[in-house]
Amino acid sequence: MSGSPAAGESVVRPIRTPPRAVSVSAAGWAALVVAVVGLGLGVGLGWAEFLVVGLSGALVVVVAALFLVGRRPGAVAISVLERQVVAGGTATVVVCVTGDGGRAQRAQDAELPVGDVLQSIRLPAVDAGETREVLLPVPAGRRGVVQLGPVTLVRRDPFGFARRESARSGEALLFVHPPIAAIAVATSGLLRDLEGIATPDLTDSDIAFHALRPYVSGDDRRHIHWKSTAKTGSFLVRQFEQTRRSHLIVLQSLAADDYGSDEEFELAVSAVGSIGARAIADGTSLSVYAGAPRTRGEAGRLRTRGRRELLDDLSGIDPAPGATSVTALARTVGEQAPDASLVFLVCGSTVPARRLRAAASHFAPGVEVVAVVVAPEAPVSLVRIEALRILRIGYLDDLVRALARAGGA
Repeated sequence: MSGSPAAGESVVRPIRTPPRAVSVSAAGWAALVVAVVGLGLGVGLGWAEFLVVGLSGALVVVVAALFLVGRRPGAVAISVLERQVVAGGTATVVVCVTGDGGRAQRAQDAELPVGDVLQSIRLPAVDAGETREVLLPVPAGRRGVVQLGPVTLVRRDPFGFARRESARSGEALLFVHPPIAAIAVATSGLLRDLEGIATPDLTDSDIAFHALRPYVSGDDRRHIHWKSTAKTGSFLVRQFEQTRRSHLIVLQSLAADDYGSDEEFELAVSAVGSIGARAIADGTSLSVYAGAPRTRGEAGRLRTRGRRELLDDLSGIDPAPGATSVTALARTVGEQAPDASLVFLVCGSTVPARRLRAAASHFAPGVEVVAVVVAPEAPVSLVRIEALRILRIGYLDDLVRALARAGGA
C-alpha cells in the first residue's frame, strides 16, 4: 500500500474478511519461494548463480520480517460523541491514543471498522503519558445500529510482502435513529378512556359511583347501602362505573410482504417512533411491538421507559421474509393486552382493508383501532370502517395532520 494518510486523515474502503495476526501478500510468497528454490538449487547443484539469488531473496524476506517484530507500546480507545444520531446526519467517532510506555510513540497506521466499511486512519505521535485524540466524521446515511471497532494497528514492511495486525481497542455502537415528527396533539386527546375517567362499563367494585340496584345472592355485603335499605325495606347495593388506566399499543409488522418497498418500511418505522415518542412525553402507558412476540410476549416488544430506549430499539429492526404478518401479530397482542385503550397498526400499502379489519377484530369491543398505512408520496386520507380508522400517509409530516383529524373524528 503506497502513500499513507496524514495523521488524523481517514480513507474509506470496503471491509475485508476478519483480520489475521500476520498476512502475507502474493509478492511475499513469491519472494519466499525464490529464496527457498534458489538456496536449494545453489546448495544441491553447486550453482553459484542460484545461491546468490537464494541468499538475496532470503535477505529481503528477513529484512521484511524484522519490520513486523515487536509490540509498540500505547493504549487506544474509541468513543462516539453522539451516541444517537438521526438518519441523514453525521456522527463523530473519537479515537484516543495514550502513550503508556517509557518513551515517545511515533505515528502509526490503523484501521477502524465502521459498519460495513473499513476506515484507514493515521494515529498521531504521542509522548510518554500524553493523550491525543483523532476525530473521525462518520456519515449516518440510513437508520440502523452501526458497530464501531476495534481499532487495529497495522504494521507493514517497505516491500509490501506482509502486514501484521493487532486489535488495540474495544468496540462501540452507534444508534442511527429514524426521523420522527413532532406530533402536536396529545395522546390523551386520542384515547377514549382517559386515565381515571369512568367508562360506560359497569362493575360491582370500583371508585366512580353509578347507582343502586337490588341485592342478589353473592354480592359483597360491604357494598350494601344501609340507609336506602332501611327506607325501602329491601337490600340495595352500590353499583360503580368501571375506571380504566389508558393503555396505548403500537404494532408494526416486520413481514416483508406487508411493504411495497424499503422506503415504505422506513416511513413506517418513523411513524411508530413519532407516536411512541409523543406517548412517552405525555406519560401514557405504552407498549410497542415490532415483529412476532414469543409465547411470553418479550421478543418483539420494544423498550418504552424512555424516548431514547424506544428509538434505539427501532434503529435495529428490519423487514424479514416470512415474518409474522400484521394480522397474526394483532391476534397475539390482543390476547396478551386486553386492557388496551387505543391501538395503532402500522404497515405498508400492500395490506388490504379486509386484513386490517381482521386485525382490528382481535381486540376487545370498544377499543379504538387506528391503522396507519404508509405509501410514499400518496395523498393523506382518513377512512372509518365501523370501529376501525384507516389513515394513509405519504409523508411523515402527514402523520401530524392525520392524527389531529383522528382525534376530532
